Amino acid sequence: MQSAEMAYRTALTLLLCCQAVLHTPAKITQEEIVSVSSTEAVAGSTARLPCDVTPPLPGDKIHLVIWYKEPDDAPIYSVDARGRLVEHAVHWAENATLGGRANFRFLDVPAKLTLDDVQDADGGVYRCRVDFKKSPTRNSKVNLTVILPPQRLVVVDERGDNIHHYMLGPYNEGTPVDISCTSVGGRPLPRVTWWQENALVDDSYEAIADRRVRNVLHIERLERRHLHMVFTCQAANNNYAAPISTAITLDINLKPLWVRLQGTNSPLSADQTQELSCEVVGARPPPVITWWKGSIPLRNTKEKTSDDGNVTISTLQFVPTIEDSGKILTCRAVAPLIDDNGLEDGWQLNIHHVPIVSLELGGNVNATAIQEGMDVYFECNIKSNPWVYQITWLHNSQEIQSNSSSGVLVSNQSLVLQDVTRMRAGRYTCLAVNQEGEGESNTVYLDVKFPPVCRQEPVRLVGVARMETVRVLCEVEANPGDVQFSWMFNNSAGSRDLPPGNWTSDRTRSTASYTPRTEGQYGSLLCRARNRLGLQAVPCVINIVPAGKPDGVSNCSIVNQTEEALQVECEQGFDGGLHQQFVLEVYDSDNQELLSNYTAETPWFWVTGLSPGLTLRLAVFAYNTKGRSEVTVLTAFTPKVDRQIDGFPLQLATTPMVVQLTPLLGVVAGMVLSLVLIALAVLVALRLRGGRQGERKAGEKPASGSLESVEKNPDIIPLNNDSQIGDGKKTEENRIYY
Repeated sequence: MQSAEMAYRTALTLLLCCQAVLHTPAKITQEEIVSVSSTEAVAGSTARLPCDVTPPLPGDKIHLVIWYKEPDDAPIYSVDARGRLVEHAVHWAENATLGGRANFRFLDVPAKLTLDDVQDADGGVYRCRVDFKKSPTRNSKVNLTVILPPQRLVVVDERGDNIHHYMLGPYNEGTPVDISCTSVGGRPLPRVTWWQENALVDDSYEAIADRRVRNVLHIERLERRHLHMVFTCQAANNNYAAPISTAITLDINLKPLWVRLQGTNSPLSADQTQELSCEVVGARPPPVITWWKGSIPLRNTKEKTSDDGNVTISTLQFVPTIEDSGKILTCRAVAPLIDDNGLEDGWQLNIHHVPIVSLELGGNVNATAIQEGMDVYFECNIKSNPWVYQITWLHNSQEIQSNSSSGVLVSNQSLVLQDVTRMRAGRYTCLAVNQEGEGESNTVYLDVKFPPVCRQEPVRLVGVARMETVRVLCEVEANPGDVQFSWMFNNSAGSRDLPPGNWTSDRTRSTASYTPRTEGQYGSLLCRARNRLGLQAVPCVINIVPAGKPDGVSNCSIVNQTEEALQVECEQGFDGGLHQQFVLEVYDSDNQELLSNYTAETPWFWVTGLSPGLTLRLAVFAYNTKGRSEVTVLTAFTPKVDRQIDGFPLQLATTPMVVQLTPLLGVVAGMVLSLVLIALAVLVALRLRGGRQGERKAGEKPASGSLESVEKNPDIIPLNNDSQIGDGKKTEENRIYY
């Protein structure tokens, strides 16, 4: 193949040489050049070198097309169409120069020599020679310029650091930034420009050493809109191939747009856990959120950031106290990498709480020197938010009502006690109520000083037998309780002081011993006490009378009567000057059998365990050491139980006899039942009438048997089988009466 090519090239050269000798001079002059043109091709692309092969004469045709590359005179490409159609012409190319990359295209207008994969060495001046059959030879020149595109782009930041992963930053919002893009290589030198999407941003480039071109993109102030903005650097030196480019994305640290406490600034309840939320929008990276109460940081918080990182919610758990009212609760957000960017939102706290109440004596009252007859003032001091809607005053846990007639004046936060008495002494508190609850004050004890007064009944009656020594107690109330007693005996014959040896004292109690020996020594013992406020105004009086039997009971009634039980209630009489007790004896009226007896301190008895259908006699009396009272007799009965089945007596219902009830039989049975009930009512009335006659007879003479009258000896209580009062009590020599 190579030998054939060499032979063809040698023959072509010889042919051309012969023609040159015979027809033309040795050199091609400038005048022989028909045309000169220029063309460009980007290295690596296809170059197209035009050559006009149109014959100047009609009917003429092409014989040879030969291409040269100056300054070499040796052909590099030829097309031989002699003796054949141009479509079948023989193409030859010099391999060392073109390497099989060339091809002549007759069909293009003008015809062109195409050169694939153009290299930098392919640049230069090419001459196309066209030989015609008749017309003279035509020579034309084409200047091929090979464009070398830029090799690469280098993008660095203002510090000269390379940009990794095409992400530049992060920069802080508001700061300037310089991004340098440098193109390396290329002929001619490329234009280096910056683009944002399809908009040209900066085309101010400059050539620097070593075939480098640089363009510095300057942004004076980074704004929020620049976040994730993509800037593209392009380098281009021709219009045939796409420019090389590289894109970078800006990463920016952003300040928060706003900080906002969520919800409304409503009152908070003291000592109750509150949950408050604060929204921070626009900060990047997520902000540092802090909570403050005044100048005190709060710690119990948690944060949650949205998926896009734009919104962060901070939640605070907060237990307000009363002292927090009026303070500013602040939520503050700071972008951690940006200086002087903090934003905050705050609320003035309005803390609702249960009223705080304190009680004190008002005015110039000396709490240790309050005496009966003085006016006393109380002040209820209240701290409350919201304000109270109710104030209550308590004395010994009982509510105080305003009563001007009794000297009690209540006016909201003030309490006035006019002409105070010892009954007003005790514990005082005030209560205040608002929407949050009830507050109770401290307790103030009102200590009312007063002279001694009797603690017991001011006049008492004590029965004493002659030659019997009785010990009587005198107890007083006094404030202060440091008292001195004195005793006096008084009767119609006169009065005298009791010797100090006849009585003893123990704080506010004094006990005197007294023995009446004659009838003239009965009378009244007068007991007086004195403290630093004065002498007891009204003495305690103990009337010493001869002891006797108690009076009988009165106004007895029977209540709550059932088949098996009943209750007896009476009023007691005079106890004879001695301690008395009460006895109830229950008898069966039919056989006078004692069924039960009861002893009690009061004439109230509950009788149980009775049988139905009984008629009872109840005997009630009192007794003391001097004897027993007259007997009060009552009559009672327990109802009978009429057990029936379906309206028939039990024995009839249980007989094997079968009775068929008809309407006529029902009428007859009703008439019979009515007659039986009438008969029973008559019998009961007669029985009750007989019982009342028996009671009247019993009142005319002493009862016999168990209801005998008491023996005349007042010091002896008869004991027998019919009237059981318990064991007899021996008269005590020294009795104490309270």
